[in-house]
Amino acid sequence: MGQRFCAAFLAFAVVLALLPGSPVGLRATEAAADVEDAPQGGWCAGMAGSEENHASIRLRVDEPAEVGQVAVDEHGKIEINGILHKHADMVDVTEERVAAPEFTIGPPPDGVAAWASSWTTSMRPPHLGSNRLCARAERDPKRTARIQRSFTVVDLIPPSDVPGLTVGNVTATSATASWGAATDNYGLAGYEISVDGGAPHQISTGTRSHTVTGLAPLSRHTVSVVAVDLAGNKSETPATASFTTKEPPPPSDSDLALEVSQGGAVASWHPYLPPTASADATYRVFVDDEEIAEFPLDQHCTSAAGDPATPCTENDLVKYPVSELEEGTPHTFRVDALRADGTKGRDLNGSFTTTTGPYLVSPETTQTTATEASACTGRGGDIYIAASSRGSVPAPAGGTELFTGCYSVPDSTCIDTFRQSDNELLECSDDVTELLEDVAPPNRGPLLSSVDDLAGLTPGELRAKFFQPGVQPITWRLQGGCAVILEKAVEATATAEVAAGSSAAVSWLLVIGIGIVVGVVLGTIWAIIDATPIAIGGLLEYPIDHTTDFRTYEDWWLQEGEFFNSLKIYAETVKITKDLTGLYALPFAWTSEDDSRFRTTVDRACAAQQGHPTSPYAGCGDDFAVYVPGGTNYKFAPMKETGRHIVEAMGNGYPQPPQKPQWFWPARSVNGRAARSAGHGRRWFETAKFKPNACVGRPRGDVCDEFPFWRTNQAVDLTGIVASLKSVPAAEAVPQRDDINQFYRECKVKDTDRFIVLPVKPWVEANAPSFGFRVTPTGASVCMAPAKP
Repeated sequence: MGQRFCAAFLAFAVVLALLPGSPVGLRATEAAADVEDAPQGGWCAGMAGSEENHASIRLRVDEPAEVGQVAVDEHGKIEINGILHKHADMVDVTEERVAAPEFTIGPPPDGVAAWASSWTTSMRPPHLGSNRLCARAERDPKRTARIQRSFTVVDLIPPSDVPGLTVGNVTATSATASWGAATDNYGLAGYEISVDGGAPHQISTGTRSHTVTGLAPLSRHTVSVVAVDLAGNKSETPATASFTTKEPPPPSDSDLALEVSQGGAVASWHPYLPPTASADATYRVFVDDEEIAEFPLDQHCTSAAGDPATPCTENDLVKYPVSELEEGTPHTFRVDALRADGTKGRDLNGSFTTTTGPYLVSPETTQTTATEASACTGRGGDIYIAASSRGSVPAPAGGTELFTGCYSVPDSTCIDTFRQSDNELLECSDDVTELLEDVAPPNRGPLLSSVDDLAGLTPGELRAKFFQPGVQPITWRLQGGCAVILEKAVEATATAEVAAGSSAAVSWLLVIGIGIVVGVVLGTIWAIIDATPIAIGGLLEYPIDHTTDFRTYEDWWLQEGEFFNSLKIYAETVKITKDLTGLYALPFAWTSEDDSRFRTTVDRACAAQQGHPTSPYAGCGDDFAVYVPGGTNYKFAPMKETGRHIVEAMGNGYPQPPQKPQWFWPARSVNGRAARSAGHGRRWFETAKFKPNACVGRPRGDVCDEFPFWRTNQAVDLTGIVASLKSVPAAEAVPQRDDINQFYRECKVKDTDRFIVLPVKPWVEANAPSFGFRVTPTGASVCMAPAKP
């Protein structure tokens, strides 16, 4: 029955063949126009094998033994053909959702029976690589046959060359390449751009530009671009374009950095070094519109490690120290960068305000003392003990506390008697004197005044005057009001200054109970002499040396008060150096040779102070500050070469020629007014009048140091001899200026005030810190104390 049923119908066969197409580059969108959507997976989805027959149709398929790769043609299509029963119709050929419903029907190929027809169609495969094709034919709607084949689609045709490559937006370090769209027979994947033959950079099809970065200024480069299709084929001929990067723009003002300190600032900026005539060659530095320096490019060029940079590159920094400025003052700053031909290529501008150093006694402390002491006076108090002294100073015997630290005493006749006096030697045995006796620690006496008025007294008379039972010699600073008890001499000085400038009409009586030097009490210093009086000619004749314990109070006295002040300088210096050596473990110790040299230095300094520069010695007056330079500044910043310069300029204690002793006794000159008024600019040593000198042609990175200091009345040649010049490392310029600024402020050295510069060679060589102290009628007390950060 089945055979008869099948024979009643005409059978048809479909034979599917895949033929490679010819490459002509049809666009993908054009290829897709010949097809229509098919079901997901195609009409053959779910077939178990390669073909399926309808029950009423015999389907014969000639399946090739081997299926190879199929290449898309120039339109991105593949050609498909097969054999069909001449009474059947082709329905469609599908690949996934792509369908080709139009066919060309023709005679069968050679060797095929006459019952068959040939058919041909083309389509764009949905993707390259592995594909599965489904061919479908039907006799009537209920009688169909399907055939499926798996094959690999390839694209052997490269894309077109990239058109219109240009390079624009060229800077010193970058450029942007742009190009037109390339075409491909099947589809583009993107573009590849390379610079100077380097590794290619992938660009997507939607982007036809790329910015190249990281290039060197004024350098020549070539970019090349090829198109890449979905099969990985590349344009046969790369598009190329060449360009040269531009000269780099000079650094802006934001490139200028200013590291500010008390005595100035360190300015730094990057050099401008294109390989053209625009490159920096020389710099001129201006502070407050005054030219202070001119130097070549390499003079202050510094590497990232802080070393001199040779040659100087754009990655290095030019670092120039601006010094000799007052603390807490605003300044403008400018650098003119000059080309090799002397013309200005650019300028950098900035401003800064120098800082203020730390206070040994804070302004808050002095203001509190001044305010509370004023209130004590207003309440009728006789004694005010400052907060810093209350832990060690007992309350006056029999006194009444009006408020914390303020007392009235039963007997104040001692104060009342001398209210209108000034700098008098007061002797009394009332409660005030007992209080001051209590203040003195064991074996130490209260601070004493200069005893100039006692020069005519014999040793016995001195002993009788100073050592009557229950009587102690005290110097009063009598201006009315109550007595302010302070332990630190520097605190007393600061409080007096605040009080003097107060708007309130308050009188003060300041008593310094104990002098503090670097935290250790320094008692009254009297000269030690034998029972038989000896002639006093200078420190060399005093029977004391650096081994003396200046902390111990003994029956010291002098015939000449001025030599007593010289002794204060000597003893205070020895005492401070010993205290600092122990505190910071410094490699310093006094020797007999150093001691002898230092005694002579003190005598020479005091002789200069007294206006006797040719005298081998003369006693000092009082009420002045002393600056002792070190191998580091008061903050332990390096200044060894600068300290050595001061020592050498002063002849290591034996200055020559005769004019140099005046350098021991300069006067402060704010902003160098004395030198300027004499017609000397800040670059005086570069003028023809003073050439040649040690600073002209100085080594790279060094600055010029001079002594006496620029900001004194003896700078340049004002003493009759040209200042000593020395080339020192630039790193020492600002630390030394910070040092002298701190000394001026903390030791109350005002404009035109004189002070002593006291170089101690072994102290500098030990890299020990600078310090300062004041000599007053009542003794000596540190005012610039070193402290490590």
